[in-house]
Amino acid sequence: MDLPTLILLGAGGGALRGVLDIYNRFLDWRADRHARLNLTTAAGAPADPGELPRFQAYFDRTADSVAAVVHSLMGACATVLLGTTGQISGAYAAVVVGISAPVLLTQLSRVQSVNDALTGGPQPQPQPQAQPPTPAPAAAQPANTDERPLQTAPLPRPAPPPPNGRPAQPLPHEPAIAEEGTV
Repeated sequence: MDLPTLILLGAGGGALRGVLDIYNRFLDWRADRHARLNLTTAAGAPADPGELPRFQAYFDRTADSVAAVVHSLMGACATVLLGTTGQISGAYAAVVVGISAPVLLTQLSRVQSVNDALTGGPQPQPQPQAQPPTPAPAAAQPANTDERPLQTAPLPRPAPPPPNGRPAQPLPHEPAIAEEGTV
């Protein structure tokens, strides 16, 4: 696929992302308007809804227009990057990359290092081993104690269930599920 086509498809995907954001704001406005219209008093009588919410309160023309342009640029850049390296092929894949680019790039901006991106998060640093406490002098210890040292052996893990949820071996003296010759 040539470069201008990748740019156009990626930018179109980013623009679709902007349209989806506007649609989500419309749904929020409609839900709030519906909730305000259905207000009732404590006695169950319909209440005066007062002033209904205006759509302009949910949509900022300047900010949302700039966000749509930025989404289009992010979609075009991500599509060009993945398309020229051969990681995607086809128009649908290019549009999908354009749609998802803003979310993917936002997530990548939160990653602290390449290792975190590859392994799924920061790796815990090994803690230095604590030195065992030194015993107190014999005179300071009580003479008659029934305390036993705590055992820190790990608990055994239960066996994982079989993939289909049925026992691996049938119970004795019972036919297996769907066994030949069973009724």
